[in-house]
Amino acid sequence: MWRCELLCGLLLLASVPSRAKLGTFWHVSDFHLDVNYTAGDGDVTKMCWKKAGGYTGAQPGIFGDYACDAPLKLVESAVDAMKRIHPNPDFIMWTGDDTAHVDDKYFSTDKVVDIISSLTDVLKSKFPNADVLPVLGNHDYYPKNQVPPEENELQTKVADLWKTWLANDYEEFKSGGRYYRDIPTTNVSVVALNTLIWYKSNRVTPGSDNDPAQQFEWVDKILTDLAGRKRKVYIMGHIPPGTFERYQQKKEGFHWYQERFNKKYIEMVQKHANVIQAQFFAHHHTDSFRLFFDAADAARPVSYMLLVPGVTPWRSSLSEETGANNPGIRLVTYDTVTGVVKEISTYYLDLTQANSNNKADWKLEYNFTKNYHLKAINPTTLYNLTKTMKMYEEATAGFHGSSPWRRDI
Repeated sequence: MWRCELLCGLLLLASVPSRAKLGTFWHVSDFHLDVNYTAGDGDVTKMCWKKAGGYTGAQPGIFGDYACDAPLKLVESAVDAMKRIHPNPDFIMWTGDDTAHVDDKYFSTDKVVDIISSLTDVLKSKFPNADVLPVLGNHDYYPKNQVPPEENELQTKVADLWKTWLANDYEEFKSGGRYYRDIPTTNVSVVALNTLIWYKSNRVTPGSDNDPAQQFEWVDKILTDLAGRKRKVYIMGHIPPGTFERYQQKKEGFHWYQERFNKKYIEMVQKHANVIQAQFFAHHHTDSFRLFFDAADAARPVSYMLLVPGVTPWRSSLSEETGANNPGIRLVTYDTVTGVVKEISTYYLDLTQANSNNKADWKLEYNFTKNYHLKAINPTTLYNLTKTMKMYEEATAGFHGSSPWRRDI
């Protein structure tokens, strides 16, 4: 009898699935640090490098202004909030665009590197032991957008600046601005792409080259190898494929990628959808998501992308009708074994209130699954959510009220 009780007990224990171990990581992007920002000097015409979309006439606040890029005080408050809210993430995704939206005449390679260095120091001061996974944005080069598909001076200087973070990925980043990383003690690997060489405004990418820097070939091999190792993959980068959703002047919008690269990226995702758990991008300063569908079945979603809000409150000249943004940062909770994203928590700063109170009070804006009543985050649930949103919009005759994605002013 005792043998049966012992055996039955062991079988019962073996049949109970082990509890998933949850991990977390921060995703932060688009600081767009304005080193010329001034507040309270009485001269509103000199408050920042560029006043996009006009100016209200009020004195600029210490934490920034909706007509300007981010002052250092705003950047520091964002990283302080990350440290206060969740001080020990598994890693930090930093997806670029570090300099302000200004003309190239104000910059040089050394100036851009100095600004990236300042932001690097801010992150290192608050997260000295964190595993930071950075990539460059299109504003992180001189001249802006014109990133060559080979090793270059600026990329080399930034690689040296990030050498302790890049570790074994140093040479890959230095030569191509890309790398991949296995996250320790997890089954997750992160593939960091150099999307700048696919950018439609990049005039130095050869027009006849369908695979500059052989990056599509590189990522195809990496994803094939990671699938063979049973890894779960997150793809990260700065500029996303797909249509710029904030551009409302024409219904069809436009793509950021050159069309040939937009097509090849979609094909890459369709081919490797089984190993890609999620994609994380930036560039838009918006909080939104995108879906990828099966090549043979346009109604079957196979992958999804999350776009993180920016720290800069700058009012984009490309989407004046949608207004400026309150600064945002994001914490992601994930299953370290399956790689499944379990929760997305977005935090924001009410910039007007922060300037009025002389205090940056970063608050939780929303938890994704709670606000959208989702039991899981995957391509199917997100597709169903978009259909629900579309039905609601049609039922309310094109209602365009405040989106729960961002708190726009």
